[in-house]
Amino acid sequence: MTSFVVDGIQGTIDQENRTVTVMMPTGADLSNLSPVIGIPEGAKVTPASGKALDFRYSDKTPVEYSVMNGNLYNAYKVVVKEIKAEITSFIINGRTGVINQSDNTILVMMPESTDLTNLVPVVKYTDGAVITPEEGSIVDFTDPVTYSLTYMNQTFTYTVTAEIGGDLNLPLVIYNGEDVSPEWWTVGSAGDISTFDNPNPSAINSTAKCISIWRNPGDEPWTGGGLGGLDIDPTVYNKFTLVLLKETAGNVQMEIQGEGAGNQYLKAMYSGDAVGQWQKLEFVLPENHGWTKIHTILVAPQVDDTKEDPSFQGQRMYWDQLIAYPKQ
Repeated sequence: MTSFVVDGIQGTIDQENRTVTVMMPTGADLSNLSPVIGIPEGAKVTPASGKALDFRYSDKTPVEYSVMNGNLYNAYKVVVKEIKAEITSFIINGRTGVINQSDNTILVMMPESTDLTNLVPVVKYTDGAVITPEEGSIVDFTDPVTYSLTYMNQTFTYTVTAEIGGDLNLPLVIYNGEDVSPEWWTVGSAGDISTFDNPNPSAINSTAKCISIWRNPGDEPWTGGGLGGLDIDPTVYNKFTLVLLKETAGNVQMEIQGEGAGNQYLKAMYSGDAVGQWQKLEFVLPENHGWTKIHTILVAPQVDDTKEDPSFQGQRMYWDQLIAYPKQ
């Protein structure tokens, strides 16, 4: 490829890694885009230049283009995404804020003795963005505070509220496919991991999006997906729930990794009574685990060994709504 243009916006082509990235304005509709692609004379590109495609999920699963010129062939992975900067973690004195990415609000519940006029938040946000108030600043949270992120000549704002009392430790949404959607990475021999439309909405899981892998019969038992970069206090949160959908009954395993102690491997059964439907599974940390922080969670949707099971067929497996709950 010599050029890749979407609605007049030139994509960045990395010829060494064969990738293309196009940054669209915030709010752009990515569902029906017709890229104009430059290629050498005599070459052919597939999909064709000008063909309309859906790029909404390309940041998770890039759209592949192939360029052929005689006996030469190159494949490019194309990502088209909106310019967007996000706050991904907001912690004050060990209290984790609840971030709502749909309306850009953050709520942090603080103990009764907290002086709201003199707090120093620890904030994680999009790489390359400039944040205001600056990192390490002492902030007065007597009233809600506006945090702004400046990124690629655009500004994104969050309203942060710190409240005294009430339920100090609300359930913590780690992933829900919509407004809390960190990037999962593949574990074991999973061939892909992507954001998918909910294949069977129900009362247990009515949300539009979920995460999915393809599980082959010969895959290793520990095949699934992982989330890193978490900052969860295990002295506060000791129970995790996950909704899962697949066509095969069997044990689902959640591996919890943290600082201060060894990994924990927690199992829950996906029942054969309701295969093909969303089921809510619960995983509880043991007491006296010795951790000071949880930083990684791995999910294996079918941890039972299926290599010698002729009845197990390759299938797509889905999970959603990973939530941590405080001790009761």
